[in-house]
Amino acid sequence: MHRSLRRCRARRPRSNLRGHRGRRPAPCQPRKHLRQPQARLSSVELDLKGRSILVTGGSGGIGSIVAEQFAREGANVTIAARVRERLEQTKAEIASRAGVDVRITEMDVTDAESIASAVQSVLDSAGRIDAVISSAVDVVGALPGSPSELDVTSLGNAIDVKVLGILRLAQSVVPHMKASRYGRIIGVGGASSRQVGSASASVRNSALAALCKNMATELGPHGITVNVIHPGAVLTERNRPRVEAEMERNGGTFEEAEARMATAIPVGRMIHPEDIGALAMLLASPAGGAITGQTIAVDGGSTTAITY
Repeated sequence: MHRSLRRCRARRPRSNLRGHRGRRPAPCQPRKHLRQPQARLSSVELDLKGRSILVTGGSGGIGSIVAEQFAREGANVTIAARVRERLEQTKAEIASRAGVDVRITEMDVTDAESIASAVQSVLDSAGRIDAVISSAVDVVGALPGSPSELDVTSLGNAIDVKVLGILRLAQSVVPHMKASRYGRIIGVGGASSRQVGSASASVRNSALAALCKNMATELGPHGITVNVIHPGAVLTERNRPRVEAEMERNGGTFEEAEARMATAIPVGRMIHPEDIGALAMLLASPAGGAITGQTIAVDGGSTTAITY
């Protein structure tokens, strides 16, 4: 028995054991454990300032907004994509909106040599890589539909980018993360992985989740966490045509069409890239160190599947 428990029992008067009718006395605990959890919770900070963050698919969509959020928190952010012109445009837009600077590097996640070159570029400029957010995606031709409608080549390309892309990236950065005993690998999937109706999306995003679960088990002992964020219907340029299609069907302004679509989402609004970034920042921070091997939906509650 713990000494402080023994002393506590010895000090407790018998009358306290009875107390008021129907009420039990609070159990006595060792003094050193009484306030530590509360102290830890009150002092939690993301501690992202100065951390080196690499965002693939960073020239647009979710990736560019997530990169901007990290940069606003003082992180040293590098955005990576295949087309340098788009990277330079995104860099300028982030500087204009937020007054922060991000680095750029060209990277093709389907090419291991391209990844290695980009990773070395980040290491040369920042000295380390603390976290990678893999949001690169290729959905050309791999549109929602039944398996019989899918183009096999397009589906293969989508898997090559989203699933094998994060594997190649992890294989390149993990040795450096192991050396520093700190690393965060975050994949951006899709809530469609948990439901039928979009065969291409469910296949590639489920595969991403399975791969990251396996990586999390292997890398956990080295201080590296691996997680997947499954966004719902995020209002980006890629999803803008869906809102415009709703406008054509039922009329009204873009905002009115968006509001109608949002009625199917329990939180009553569309998901924004900033919602994805908020979770990514937690997972990338020291505060998220106990979260690994998880697939977390940021979909406003719209996914109807029960996962446990």
